Amino acid sequence: MRLMRIALMVALAAMMVGAAACTPTEEPEPRPEAKVSPPVIGEEGVLRVGVDLEYPPYSGTDKGREAGIDIDVAAALASELGLDLELVEIASAEASAALQAGDVDIAMSVPFTESAVLGASFAGWYIASGPALFASVETSVTPDSLGSLRIVVQQESESYWNLAYTLGEQALVVTETLREAFEAYEAGAADVVAGDALVCAYLARDFEGIVFASQLEPATPIGIVVATDATELEGVIREALDTLATNGILDTIRAKWVDDLPSLEIATVDGS
Repeated sequence: MRLMRIALMVALAAMMVGAAACTPTEEPEPRPEAKVSPPVIGEEGVLRVGVDLEYPPYSGTDKGREAGIDIDVAAALASELGLDLELVEIASAEASAALQAGDVDIAMSVPFTESAVLGASFAGWYIASGPALFASVETSVTPDSLGSLRIVVQQESESYWNLAYTLGEQALVVTETLREAFEAYEAGAADVVAGDALVCAYLARDFEGIVFASQLEPATPIGIVVATDATELEGVIREALDTLATNGILDTIRAKWVDDLPSLEIATVDGS
């Protein structure tokens, strides 16, 4: 009887092996043909992207992996161009130097301002942000109502300087980080949080009932820069960004990180 059971098991194993051998394996999807190659980019088949990993939700690390808006946009760009993605960590202030040295092909998360793009060429933008106000979902807050409110803000941020100039520092509750600003609001130490709209929307997911209330200033486009002499690459990146926008990919990435943050009014930039 034992021999019969062994024989049956051997026969079943043989049938399984045979069935597996007959099952067709799925062919991997062919990789799109690369739309750009050296000398337009520095390395064959690779898009080298400079990112600042110290500024979530734009770019950061999560459980040892790079993650953020910039990472997702960079991955979508590389895929659109038929290239592999290589992330190179650089501080925002180092973008121009890294581009001119050839260490990266493009740099992410650069605001479309004259000072920010000095020494580089702006190839297009994929998101926008600027100073905004966040408060309880039950509260109506606008810039005009701030004079009578306690405003908590991160020290030396754009929102801090804006409000210190218009209302005076005495009107502000100042914290070291924006997360601490949200914690202070939750503890009842302030009536409204002021800070970068995207960062605040990202943090607000951890604080129930705190939502976007109003913009404090028009938003600034945030995008990609290339070296000043990289004219062909600039055109390629701009076209790829247009495709990602048309296909809804940029909107999908934005929603992934900042949920239902409304579309922001964008500052008018000459030449945009």
